Amino acid sequence: MKRAVLLSTHLPWSDRRASFHWIADALVDAGWEVDFATIGYSHLARLKQRRSGDAPSRAPRRGRTCLGPRLHHLFLPQAFHPVVTGSPSLDVMLGRAWQISSRKWVPILSDPISRADVVIVESGLPLALVPLIRRMAPDASITYRINDDVSAMRLPRWLKASEERWAGMCDRLSLASPELARRFDHPNVTLDPMGVPRDTLPAKDGMADPYLPRHPVEAVCAGTSHIDLRRLSDWAQDHPLWRCHIVGRVKERPDALPANLVLHGELPYCQMLDLVAHADVGLAAYRDCPGVEYQRAHSNRIQLYRHYGLPILGPDRLCHPSVPALLGYEQPDAAFRCETWRRRPEALPDWSDLARALVQNVEIEPPFDVAVPPARL
Repeated sequence: MKRAVLLSTHLPWSDRRASFHWIADALVDAGWEVDFATIGYSHLARLKQRRSGDAPSRAPRRGRTCLGPRLHHLFLPQAFHPVVTGSPSLDVMLGRAWQISSRKWVPILSDPISRADVVIVESGLPLALVPLIRRMAPDASITYRINDDVSAMRLPRWLKASEERWAGMCDRLSLASPELARRFDHPNVTLDPMGVPRDTLPAKDGMADPYLPRHPVEAVCAGTSHIDLRRLSDWAQDHPLWRCHIVGRVKERPDALPANLVLHGELPYCQMLDLVAHADVGLAAYRDCPGVEYQRAHSNRIQLYRHYGLPILGPDRLCHPSVPALLGYEQPDAAFRCETWRRRPEALPDWSDLARALVQNVEIEPPFDVAVPPARL
């Protein structure tokens, strides 16, 4: 039996389905034994979740817990995790203390790591455990799956500055964006596209319309990470025939929102899918800043919009000929093109395709213009 260890920031039973959830499911379905480790879910993180009303449905247990056939959860309770305090020197001190306390991962990780055929590490805090894993298992096959641009994440400077060094300890770097791939000087970088859960995504005709009674244009933003709420508020204000829906928790909101901008908060995954499937427009309302281009290949919400054939409205720098559905706010005919768009559903890879790609060992050369074909499991 093949074995994989996944290091993620997520809890495996989280209501928010991230890529590592789908990867774990696909590997288990393919007959692999999977250990899913949650890194950085500290007492501090739990306290913040309780205050925001975003606490998970169940608490994790220390050690290795069986979640189902061939799927286990690995967890170490820690008092805190690295945060941005506003003081770089304090951030470094807290980071060192966290790294020292993370040595307690050794008895939890040692056996799964020693038996694993591949260790897959998610971008962000999980990467900080790579030096520890290398000391535990010098010959382990480690793949760094770069889901996010670490430089744009809310992480301490010392952690961002360490990414290239820790990535160099990995056998392979995997990501979906050519722009992001070119930042890394590594001999084994592969382009492996993000996916959608094709088998579980319902058809539009099989769901009730959640927008009734409808506005002339119903637009949805299926997620709030890196959202530019003010820009979206201005768009809604300037387009009164549109009704714009935001799914997800909004940390900072303008003092006054137009009546046609609806905040739904967190919704179950199935309800979010209803809103996307029946929408007229998908909103990729990311902050317009250098580096956002990688989101066209990495954003889960953009992949869902493409699956359902929606026009996708967002910052102009996000647009690229490789994704014709992307339309920029500043394009003079953007609103008209959205309103007259004919749905063009795209046949995107399934998450199982990404899972297959991550457990292979393939080397390609820059400029990374094509994705690596997935191998058989």
